[in-house]
Amino acid sequence: MSDQSLVDDFIRKTFSEKLCVNHVQIHRGNDLTAHYDRLQRLRLPVYSISKGVTSCAAGIAEAENLIDLNEKIVDIFPEYVPDDAGEYLKEVTLKHCLTMSAGQNGRLFMNDSYESHTVKDWVGYFFNSDFVNKPGTKWEYCNFNTLIVSCAIEKRAGTTLLEYLRDRFFEPLEIGNPEWRTIPTGQTNAGGGLLLNIDDLSRYAQLLLGFGSFMGKQIVPSDYMRRASSFQIDNSSLMADDNRKYSGYGYGYQFLLDPDDDGYRSEGAYGQFAIAIPSKETVISVMSLEGNQRRVGTLVFEMLVDRV
Repeated sequence: MSDQSLVDDFIRKTFSEKLCVNHVQIHRGNDLTAHYDRLQRLRLPVYSISKGVTSCAAGIAEAENLIDLNEKIVDIFPEYVPDDAGEYLKEVTLKHCLTMSAGQNGRLFMNDSYESHTVKDWVGYFFNSDFVNKPGTKWEYCNFNTLIVSCAIEKRAGTTLLEYLRDRFFEPLEIGNPEWRTIPTGQTNAGGGLLLNIDDLSRYAQLLLGFGSFMGKQIVPSDYMRRASSFQIDNSSLMADDNRKYSGYGYGYQFLLDPDDDGYRSEGAYGQFAIAIPSKETVISVMSLEGNQRRVGTLVFEMLVDRV
């Protein structure tokens, strides 16, 4: 069956279930082999896809010696450390933040929650939250982990993450005039504020496929991307908690590992997917606006990933 037939079947199924999927693309290597567009190719929020881009920024910054993944965040941000800081907070490193294992008590607040409109200092909020687990021992999804990595890069680079990545990442990926929302203090909303269109998303997915390489140019160091896309911590609680059949197979540096050790991905709320399948030299990109993200993801894996 052709890739276009797979996409057509997938779209018919989503229509029958009244799921709002806006764009789909399949690339084999550099070749677009199937696509679907419900909307014009406008830039839209990609939510937690932003986390994978932030991870790429960490790889670039590490290579430029701006950051060290083993640095403790209390050493990077001494101005935020509370007087009564516990031992667990003092142990948190950038690597713990990249692997979502900083040890904070729960997810804290998300981008669409009430607190996101009322809390002015998000970094201070994180440092003053409760750290109840030894860092590195428990995976707990939290936007603030990504934010801390981004803010560390911004502090060392002396500019926003968007500006830091403009010539290093976005322009080489042919993403001109990138758009990335900020938090109240002007720092980048690294956990969920990036806007992309489907073509941008697919180029990003192709970079994942190439372990940091796009169109023959190494944009993110390959050794970092190999680490970032490998098993770093058990996230099987995601599958148990959210009943996502395609999740819980391991977590790297802000990347989710796919079932059967056959690839990795960035994933965002409401059904955004940038999936790299190196064994098949294939990427699948999906943009949606669907509250039932889990169902969209299940169909993406059952009807596209498992059949390409």
